[in-house]
Amino acid sequence: MKCFIRRIFVAAIIIVIWFVIAEGVNPLFIPGPDLVLRGIISLFDSGQLSAGIIFSFKRVTMASIFSGGLALVFGLFIYSIKYIRELLYPIVKTMRYIPVTAFYPLLIMWCGIGEIMKITFLILVTFVSMMPAVVLALNNVNPDLVDTGKTLGMNRIQVILMVVLPDAMPSIFENFVLLISIGWTYVPFVETINAKYGLGYIIHQSSSRGRTDLVFASIAMIMIISVICDKLAGFIGAKMFKWRYLKQDD
Repeated sequence: MKCFIRRIFVAAIIIVIWFVIAEGVNPLFIPGPDLVLRGIISLFDSGQLSAGIIFSFKRVTMASIFSGGLALVFGLFIYSIKYIRELLYPIVKTMRYIPVTAFYPLLIMWCGIGEIMKITFLILVTFVSMMPAVVLALNNVNPDLVDTGKTLGMNRIQVILMVVLPDAMPSIFENFVLLISIGWTYVPFVETINAKYGLGYIIHQSSSRGRTDLVFASIAMIMIISVICDKLAGFIGAKMFKWRYLKQDD
């Protein structure tokens, strides 16, 4: 309870500082919290906000599930074959440093400017983050657990599916939650071209019309949705992996 009150207090201080700064600045550059709140209400009343949230949520969710599943499959494949693991692990570790936005013009050339390009870009930006995390989680499994599985007579596939994967899943799930946040970070970027709906579309259109209040309102909604997704995923993770949280408490 004290932690919650502390967070509310910090948020209130930030809003007060924001309001004070906005009072001395042209609203075109920094709108005050009151203007942003009115912007959220106006977007909600017009239906733009709900439509934008739905379309952006659909894009981020589809890309996250696809890239997460793809990273898990490739990660298990790399881990299961020693030669492949030794060959590809150094390469996989460097994937997170790939400047993914540099591929955006190429994706436009390859996929056009439609929905396929947007989903593909989000898959790419989330995959290059998720893939190294999956491989690292699998490699960090306690070797004693693997040896115990082999002692009990398990073959390689059984050890991976019944020992390695269950032990690595909490870490993989945590990184999947981070993956969703990364998707929300990039969705405004991907929705700037040929998008009719989405929070990024609202940001782009509002910016071109000088409606900075609506830009801030859309950014605020992305942050709120990201926090909600993070808290919801944390709750689900605590229910799915109770044993890990009990072990941490001990």
